[in-house]
Amino acid sequence: MRPGVRARWSLVAAGALVGAGLLAVALAGALLDGGPPLPVALGVVAGCLLAGVLAGEVPPLRRASVAVLAAGAATGAVGLAAATGLVTALLVLGRLPVGSERELGTPLLVGVAVAAVLARPLARRAAQAARAALYGTRSSPDELLAAVAEAPGSRDGDEEDDLLRRLAESLRREHRLARVEMWSVPAGGDGDELHRTLAVPARAGEPVPAPLDKADLALLARAGVGGPGWLRLWLPRLLEGRDPDTQLRFAPAVHAGRVLALIVVERTGDADALTGADERALGEVARRLAIVLRNRALDEALTDTLADLRRANAELQASRARLVSTADAERRRIERDLHDGAQQHLVAIAVGLRLVRDGARDAGNTADVELLDELDRGVRESIAALRDLAHGIYPPLLRDAGLPEALRAAAARSPLTVQVHAADVGRHPEPVEAAVYFCCLEALQNAAKHAPGSTVEIEMACRDGQLVVEVSDTGPGLPDGGTPAGAGLQNMADRLGAVGGSVRWSSTPGLGTTVTAAVPVGSAG
Repeated sequence: MRPGVRARWSLVAAGALVGAGLLAVALAGALLDGGPPLPVALGVVAGCLLAGVLAGEVPPLRRASVAVLAAGAATGAVGLAAATGLVTALLVLGRLPVGSERELGTPLLVGVAVAAVLARPLARRAAQAARAALYGTRSSPDELLAAVAEAPGSRDGDEEDDLLRRLAESLRREHRLARVEMWSVPAGGDGDELHRTLAVPARAGEPVPAPLDKADLALLARAGVGGPGWLRLWLPRLLEGRDPDTQLRFAPAVHAGRVLALIVVERTGDADALTGADERALGEVARRLAIVLRNRALDEALTDTLADLRRANAELQASRARLVSTADAERRRIERDLHDGAQQHLVAIAVGLRLVRDGARDAGNTADVELLDELDRGVRESIAALRDLAHGIYPPLLRDAGLPEALRAAAARSPLTVQVHAADVGRHPEPVEAAVYFCCLEALQNAAKHAPGSTVEIEMACRDGQLVVEVSDTGPGLPDGGTPAGAGLQNMADRLGAVGGSVRWSSTPGLGTTVTAAVPVGSAG
C-alpha cells in the first residue's frame, strides 16, 4: 500500500467538496439565468478533483491533509448555503425570471455568495462584541496562560508564586469573581501535600488552612470541576470558614494522575450564577496550568541534570589534566635522575677509562690499550643511548627552547627524513607544549613503523586561537582510509584532551597519512 493513502483520499475529498459547493452555486445561478455556463462549472469541478489528486503527491500537503479537508468542507458548506439562498430567492419570486429580471441573476449570485462567506465571521465578531459590552473582554484559557507559560523558570520558587498570582488576578478580573485561591506543592515538597499558596484578595487575620494530604489529593485527582455539594460530601474542611451563600467552584490541575495545583474560585451569592461555560473555562484553565507546571518541573530537572553533567565534565577534565601533569612531573623526575645519576656515573667511568688507557699507552701495553679503547667506546655509546632515553622521557630542550626546537631535535634523531616547518608560534603553557610534543613523537614512531622510508613533514602554526600541528607522511596510508586503532593513538587523544585539544586522522590509500592536533591557546605568548 502506498504511504499516506488516507491523507491522499482526504485531499481528493477536499477537492470534491469544493467542487460540489461551486457546482451547487452554478446550478442555482443557472435557474436565475446568472453565473457561469454549466460546461465551465463542470470544468472547474473536474479541476478541483484533479487538484486534490495532484495534492496527494506533495508531502507537505499530505501532512496538512486534515486542515485541507476541513477547509474544503467549509468551502463546500459556503457554496451550499449560497445555492440555498439563490433557490430561496427563486421560490419567493414564484417563477423563473423573465425579461429584464434575468439581468439580476449574476449580481444576485455574487451577493448571496459574499453573504454566505461573511456570515460566520461576522456572527462570531458580533457575539464577541456583545459579550464584551456586557461583561468586558474575556480571554481564553490559552490567552490567560500564554504570558506566564513563556516566563523563565526560577530556582527558588518565586517565579512559580508569581505565575499563580498573575493567573489568579486574571481569573478574578475576567470572570468577575469575588475571590480566587491557589493551592500548590511547596518548594522542595515531594508532591504528597498541597498548601494554599495565595488568595486574591487576601483577608487580614485569616488563619492558614491545613494542607491537603495524600488521601485528599487522591479524591481530587478523580473529581474534575466541582462545587459545594461535592466538597460537603468528600472534602468538607475546604468549606470551613466560608459563607454558605457564596457560589464556589474548584478545579484540580492534574497531570498523569498527580494533582499539581488546585484552583478554588468564589462569586458572591447575589451576583450572576456561575454557568456551565464558566465551569468549562475553569476546567480548561486548570488543565493548561497542569501542563505549565509539569513543563516547569521538567525544565528544572533538565537544568539540574545539565548542571550535574557540566560539573562531572569539569571534574573529568580536571582529573585528566592532573593525571597528565603528574605523569609529566614523573617524566621530568626520571629525566633528572638519569642525567644527574646514571649518566654522571658513566661519564666518571669514561674519564677513568681514559686515564687508565693513557697510562697503559705510556707503559707500551698495546693489548690493554686496545681493550680499554673498546670499553671507552662502549661507555660512550651507553652515555649517548642514555641521553636519548632521557630526552625521550622529557627533553630539557622543550622546556628551555620551546616546541619548534624540540621537534627539530626529535626529527634529527628519527630514522625517517623529517622536515619541520614552524611559524612564529611563540611559547605556551608547559602542559600544552608537552602534549603536542609527545603527540608528534607518537606520530613519528607510527610513521617509522608503518611507513618506513617515507618522508615526513611537520607543519605548526597558530590559527583562530588554536595551536595546530600537522604530521604528514608519504607512506602507503591506511586501508580504505579508515581510522587507525592502537594504544599509542589513544594516548595521543587522551593527552590532547587533557588540555582541551583534539586529534584527528586522515588517510588516502597510496598517498600517506596525516595526523592533525589542535589545542586552544588564544594568542601566542
